[in-house]
Amino acid sequence: MAKGPVAFVQKGLAMKTAILAAGLLSTAVFALPKDIPTDRMPAQTNAPAIRLLPAEPRKACQRGCLNPVEAISYANYLAPRAAVAAEFELTVKAVGTSRGRFFLNSETDYRDRNCLTVVISPEAAKSIAGAADVAALEKHFRGKRIAVEGLARRVRIDFTDDAGKPTGKYYYQVHVVVMDARQIVES
Repeated sequence: MAKGPVAFVQKGLAMKTAILAAGLLSTAVFALPKDIPTDRMPAQTNAPAIRLLPAEPRKACQRGCLNPVEAISYANYLAPRAAVAAEFELTVKAVGTSRGRFFLNSETDYRDRNCLTVVISPEAAKSIAGAADVAALEKHFRGKRIAVEGLARRVRIDFTDDAGKPTGKYYYQVHVVVMDARQIVES
């Protein structure tokens, strides 16, 4: 854990991120030090080439993770206007699919009130498991502990009749949407 001014800046950035994710501010204002020049820097003709190293893979829960019950509690508290921006850690107990999307569930019954659902796009599923099908995802994730970065948002799920029309009955789930495979790491 960082101490002193570094820790203060890290906490401040995390707070600004949480406030923006919660929708409490429409824009953020970041103050710059006064000694930063405002004019353009002159181009250097004999500048040495800078070799960029590939980024190291993200490590799970370095800044702390929320478990499914915490994620669901916070998401329900902030709903319907905002979501929880964090990293979430869960054990995948069930894998499913519907309408071209894939689901990793923290409980065997996806309707359980303590179930955190990770919704994965077909592109991310293919990137992670090698194929965009439920069998490949089940083989890759079932029983494993994962950490997911994203927004946990409460979503209303309507029951429908055989014709696809809503019956008026519904329940809520908490979803974390994954559009990029880098949002998920094994922990």
